[in-house]
Amino acid sequence: MKEQSRLDAIDQIIDEIIAELPLKERTDFANMNKEDAEILQRTFDLYIRRKIGSKTEDDEYSDIMNKLWERLSETHRLRIVK
Repeated sequence: MKEQSRLDAIDQIIDEIIAELPLKERTDFANMNKEDAEILQRTFDLYIRRKIGSKTEDDEYSDIMNKLWERLSETHRLRIVK
C-alpha cells in the first residue's frame, strides 16, 4: 500500500508541475533529450527537499523528472504534420 501512495504522490506532484508550467516550457521540456531531463533531476532534488522537507528519503522522488518528461513527451512534443 505504501508503494501505491508513493506513486499517487508522484502523480500529484507531476500534475501540479504541469499545471504551473506555461505551454512553451511544457513543449520545450517535452522536446528535450532524455539525458537533458535527467540533468534537471539534481536541481529538482534540491527543490523537492525544500518543499517536502529533508525527512524525505533521497531516492523516494528520484524519478520525477523522468516521469514528467515521459508524460510531456507524449502530450506536448512538437510533431511535423503533413
